[in-house]
Amino acid sequence: MTRHISIVQPAMPSYRRALFERMASKLGSTLVVYASNQQELGVLSAGKRASWQRDLGRMRSLVLGLEWQEGACSVPVRRGDVLVICGAPRTLTTVILLFKGIFLGAHTIWWGHYWSSTSRPWRAAIRYALMRLPDAIIFYTDQEVDEYRAAGGLGNKKLVFGLNNGIETGEIVRFRVGYLAQHRPRDLLFLGRITPKAELDVLLDALSLPGCAGVTLDIVGSGHDEARLRERCAYLAITDRVAWHGGTTDERQIAAIANQCKAFVYPGSVGLSLIHGLSYGLPAIVHGNRWTHMPEIAALKPGKNGVTFQQGEAHSLASVIAALLGDHTLLNEMSHSATDSTAVTFNAADMAERFCSVIEKFNANSLGT
Repeated sequence: MTRHISIVQPAMPSYRRALFERMASKLGSTLVVYASNQQELGVLSAGKRASWQRDLGRMRSLVLGLEWQEGACSVPVRRGDVLVICGAPRTLTTVILLFKGIFLGAHTIWWGHYWSSTSRPWRAAIRYALMRLPDAIIFYTDQEVDEYRAAGGLGNKKLVFGLNNGIETGEIVRFRVGYLAQHRPRDLLFLGRITPKAELDVLLDALSLPGCAGVTLDIVGSGHDEARLRERCAYLAITDRVAWHGGTTDERQIAAIANQCKAFVYPGSVGLSLIHGLSYGLPAIVHGNRWTHMPEIAALKPGKNGVTFQQGEAHSLASVIAALLGDHTLLNEMSHSATDSTAVTFNAADMAERFCSVIEKFNANSLGT
């Protein structure tokens, strides 16, 4: 019997489509991805609906930070199907759908973070308890699998896999130019949404310190914090060294900016932006507290493809920036390591292969019934 594969997601952001397109090309019409048109967080579902995509209703906010995804509980599930749910317990429909899949005899997979910048111990405890129910867990990275095992998470012999979450790098590789730090006219690149999570205040303060006099910054992104931060640039007298390019998903436009820069910097809780910067061969500058980053911090190899500073400390960041930008030999070496970081994994192609291999384990009955 052909097993249907249903993946239920909060939304369909642009960075996720490449993964599902690649999975659909391998799994065929058995794959269906269900997602709402819009999240409460304001992340709109991107692009026209693909053949593998089905629309759910809106995500409604409930009390105590809980959410309800309209239509999710009605996702069809049969015995022997593979059901992949988003590992977000605050979405009540996700939990209900999990129990529905278990009751009806589907093979269930929990897909989510082990720990991220927004995790809290009590919420994580609930999440870890629910993780014991599905047949398998897919974490965002191999590092999270190791962390889960180290914490005793395999006491119930749960099958656990890592995807090494990434982005589609095909266009980036095509648009990326050769890297020689001494020939690049701009210094730092920030990629991402301009929100408090990014902690751009720390970066702007660092640029105003004597060690970073003359250092330039290009910001690709938009968000509600932009107006305030522009005012802060004026207050710090660094306006002429900060270029605001706005938000875009056009890789050609991003490449035109990234190819002029020497390093990628993200002062706050970094996620996929790190993968984006590394893919352009830009050595990364991020803070060193793994537990306040998103899972993609696993791609960082301090001393090889990037460097770290003390979280929240502008003086520490300024010192790290000055030291790195002053060493072109090190920058060039790190650039090679940066592109290597996303050439084999932390990209959509490898993610799709890993995801499909987990699903094929069910189809081969290797997980039992």
